[in-house]
Amino acid sequence: MMMEAVLTSRTHPEYREIAIPFPIPEEDYDRTMELLEELGIGDVFAQDCRVVKLESEYPVLERLKGAAVNVDELDCLAKHMDSFCESEDHQFLAMAHKLDISSIRDFINLTLCYQQATVITDFSNLEKIGKDHILTVNFGIPLEEYQAVDGRKEALQLIQDGDGTITPYGVVYDNGMELEQVYDGMRFPPYI
Repeated sequence: MMMEAVLTSRTHPEYREIAIPFPIPEEDYDRTMELLEELGIGDVFAQDCRVVKLESEYPVLERLKGAAVNVDELDCLAKHMDSFCESEDHQFLAMAHKLDISSIRDFINLTLCYQQATVITDFSNLEKIGKDHILTVNFGIPLEEYQAVDGRKEALQLIQDGDGTITPYGVVYDNGMELEQVYDGMRFPPYI
């Protein structure tokens, strides 16, 4: 379980609440939808649920509390985030904080472009910081070029440019990243 959301009806908050783990295991999807249907929620096209509470290792997702969401949106978000490694966690969290993201649509879209950001959580190894940054901005760089990179020089240049934003998750450099609206509220981005 990546997160657990306590949901209720957006239009009838007096209805009971239900806790749903996300991502929803494939074998439990139909039963989960039946449970939601009993509450008059879970429509695949409408944002008919209201988030009462959301427990996750990603504190920034608490911004969804009170939001109108679609169950499949929460499931899509959780599936994408479930594949993050530790450095990707920092990238996602830092950019969500920097961009002040609070909508389910923007969180989903961020899962598709956060990798463009550089986040420094530990300044003790400038060589590693610089090399990691080069990999971030030059994905697919040939091995010979990567090995020739002076990581310390690249890190100092990045830091001295002053474009970093301090967040609770590290200092983030967006490297020109823009939040693309791949998820338009209708068609989910592919999950690989």
